[in-house]
Amino acid sequence: MNEVRNIIVGFEMGEKTSQICYFDRTEGEPVSLSVIAGQSQYAFPTCISKKPGEAVYHYGVEAEYFAAHQDEILIDRLLERCLLEEPVQVEDQMVKPSSLAAIFLGQALGMLGANNLSKNISGIMVTVPRLTRPLVENLREAFQILQFPPGRCFLQTYDESFYYYTISQKPEFWSRKVGLFTFEGDEVAFRCLDVNRQVRPAEAFVKAGKRAGLSLDKEQRDVDFCKMIQESFGSEMYSGVFLVGSGFDREWAVRSVPMLCKNHRHVFYGNNLYCKGACYGAREKVEGRQVKDLVYRGEDIVTGMLGMEMLVSGVHTYYPLVEPGIHWYEAKKEFEILLEDTADLVFLAGEPKSAQLQRYSMSLPGLPHRPPKATRLRISLEFESLSRIHIRVTDLGLGELFPASGLEWNETLVQ
Repeated sequence: MNEVRNIIVGFEMGEKTSQICYFDRTEGEPVSLSVIAGQSQYAFPTCISKKPGEAVYHYGVEAEYFAAHQDEILIDRLLERCLLEEPVQVEDQMVKPSSLAAIFLGQALGMLGANNLSKNISGIMVTVPRLTRPLVENLREAFQILQFPPGRCFLQTYDESFYYYTISQKPEFWSRKVGLFTFEGDEVAFRCLDVNRQVRPAEAFVKAGKRAGLSLDKEQRDVDFCKMIQESFGSEMYSGVFLVGSGFDREWAVRSVPMLCKNHRHVFYGNNLYCKGACYGAREKVEGRQVKDLVYRGEDIVTGMLGMEMLVSGVHTYYPLVEPGIHWYEAKKEFEILLEDTADLVFLAGEPKSAQLQRYSMSLPGLPHRPPKATRLRISLEFESLSRIHIRVTDLGLGELFPASGLEWNETLVQ
């Protein structure tokens, strides 16, 4: 590695294995880090091990070795554990998933050779198959434990990493649709990146396609995959194709490879697409947009508006709380209002160009009766998922004349 300051990192945290890469400014692209120097072994198990009775940990390949040969305690399925909120029992203690994630991330990032990770890394993007609210919180807490500033740590799904990796290639590669075949054992799944250039800015979407099983027989496996290619592409034009996963091998893909390359399609095979896509995503967060007039519209992006109708200077005005275009796990809002002569709060939600916005009413039972504008409320919004928004309202009262009641109301708005 030729840089140990202002490092931009991509980190793929997978269910079974993980990878790390960094952006090489000399080469102008991400470079994968090998677990073993001088070799092309980039993936390492997503696990850690603990020495009994001591705060000594290992990660990845070493963790599996010490667990098998030195009786260390193996803590595997780290991603699965971080998807939940339940603590994990390690010896006689219950440990939060975020603490285990911090150990794993910290030790793995040691591969970078930086003296001070939180200072030397200017941006790190962790990419995972899918994001849940517990996973988001666990990974954010893990980076807090590692003393990373919040503005340097980012999260995205595999789909978004696919998008970033694709648009970081030459424009002719993604001049039309780009396909992605993911091999998982004896199954293959298809996704495609499509760019709508009829709008400004242009919008990119990753769409899920077919999933099919593959025969164990090599010749039949080739036939099965050929059929999958035909059904996935249909009559659409594709300028590029990616193949990822350990289930693909050119040895059996005798007819499949020519079919993939048909119509001058560019075809690439490798297992570092998500990791490098995360690195490109981190670079955009840190250094600015690389491709102008193009925005990503993935499944984690909020497309609708959320707001309230408020009385401002005697005029009813729509006050936006969450604007479209932001990731749901980054959409938070906290503000205060003075309540008029009502005991209900009304939220408005819907698509920006829709004729009508859906009205959601939230009652506040038990709220002390006070004159208009004598009740100050703190309202906090946080997305639990793309379609579920948690709303918390706290009564703050108003000065000594109308002291706070301490009451709090919680409701989940489902869109």
